[in-house]
Amino acid sequence: MRSSAIISFILFFLICSAIGQSGRVREYSESSSPKDKSVEIFLPSTVNSEQKHLNNDEETIRVDTDLVIIPSQISDRSGKPVNDIAKEEFKIFENGIEQEIAYFSSEEQPFTVALVLDMSYSSVFKLPEIQAAALAFINQLHENDKVMVVSFDEKIRILCEATTNRKALRLAVEGARIASGTSLYEAMDTVLNKKLRQISGRKAVILLSDGVDTSSQRQTPAAILRDAAETEVLIYPIRYDTYDDVQKSRKESAQIFYDENDRPYTVETSRVKGERIEDYRNAKEFTEQIASQSGGKVYRVSRAANLNRAFSQIAEELRQVYNLGYYPNSERKNGVLFSIKVRVYRSDLIIRARNSYFWKSK
Repeated sequence: MRSSAIISFILFFLICSAIGQSGRVREYSESSSPKDKSVEIFLPSTVNSEQKHLNNDEETIRVDTDLVIIPSQISDRSGKPVNDIAKEEFKIFENGIEQEIAYFSSEEQPFTVALVLDMSYSSVFKLPEIQAAALAFINQLHENDKVMVVSFDEKIRILCEATTNRKALRLAVEGARIASGTSLYEAMDTVLNKKLRQISGRKAVILLSDGVDTSSQRQTPAAILRDAAETEVLIYPIRYDTYDDVQKSRKESAQIFYDENDRPYTVETSRVKGERIEDYRNAKEFTEQIASQSGGKVYRVSRAANLNRAFSQIAEELRQVYNLGYYPNSERKNGVLFSIKVRVYRSDLIIRARNSYFWKSK
């Protein structure tokens, strides 16, 4: 009888403990990270020979001098930025292993922003709408923030190098013109590797596009994602959907034939690159992945009002960035993607941070 009472008491205690554990609030918040902790990235055959050489160089390298910077943005569940977090409240994990924070900055610092505008005919916005929203965005930045204006269709056009000169920027935006083709991947390669890589300090890319590439010959999405993982650039795609408009245009431009009774008909032709539903699925995946990987965010827009709101929110977010840094001290190979998690010891926060970096020897 006594043993039964003891067993009952133990069971009661265990049940109460389980209930207490299940109701306990987690005392920290974490950023998301890639599913795979370490992924080898092999460049597609379309990438240039210099990049192929880098990928084939797989010797083990001792890392002891290269600071990995992680731009991080933190908000509460309502989306309000949280800007009073101290260095001691942060932790960084690389592939699940805690790293010592060697650099921390929460002060507002100037940004260099690349404004990358898709000027292909597929845009759902009229040119004046794009120009007005871009100029409004520039005007919301601080006077010491630099902006570079890049437009692309089949060709890449640097309309203005990074500058604080608002008059030059206005003329550059007003000089953008609609044309055919969409070399999105080559535009991103130009901005990340040929422009921003040479610039120090805080950097961001604002990409206005549907994300569908139709004319890049020398770059692929895998190569651009790898390049983005090598940098500390925040990437904000502002994505719109042009699929329905493209299908409508196909029908309107279809060749008309006539049967023996003089009745008109059209013949369905094969969809080409930029017209297929899988192209739009790939575009969605690419924009989401490059934003998540860099610590940025995708904004979906369908109207001019939404476009203006997206630009405005990005301008506000750029003022609320924590920069964390650490020195990797383990041996590693070229061509490996390392996952990163940022943890803040406060509950119920949303953390957007660079979630990986691609190691390449300097």
